[in-house]
Amino acid sequence: MAVRRHIGYWLVELDRLITARFDEDLAAGELSRRHWQILHSLSDGPQQASALYTALDTFLADSAEWDAELASVVAKGLVVDESGTLSLTDAGRAAHDQAWRRIGARRRQMTDGITDEQFAETMRVLEKMAVNMAGAEAVR
Repeated sequence: MAVRRHIGYWLVELDRLITARFDEDLAAGELSRRHWQILHSLSDGPQQASALYTALDTFLADSAEWDAELASVVAKGLVVDESGTLSLTDAGRAAHDQAWRRIGARRRQMTDGITDEQFAETMRVLEKMAVNMAGAEAVR
């Protein structure tokens, strides 16, 4: 008899696979996942470092990780920090665009056979579950 997997299993498994595959794709461009998040966040234009930190803090272990990752993309010449305003350099834009092509291909692979409507409904359901659990009290 096959083991029936529940939502917790599939959420953890999908997260593990997304992380592994995206890490492989980003490593091809010598980027970490945090590098990618910084570059992608800046792809629409400059942002205040504090606002970007706030937007990404869910993904960070602590502020020291932020400091290290930001210093790394600056040292690589991908991002410039001008008095707390971060923006992509030409090299940063090129690195982002190359990574975006790989990430886009991976996202298409992940959603193969899933309609736009199915994907949108999945996102709505996951968001609703997260909202429900965020305000949940202990069940007695």
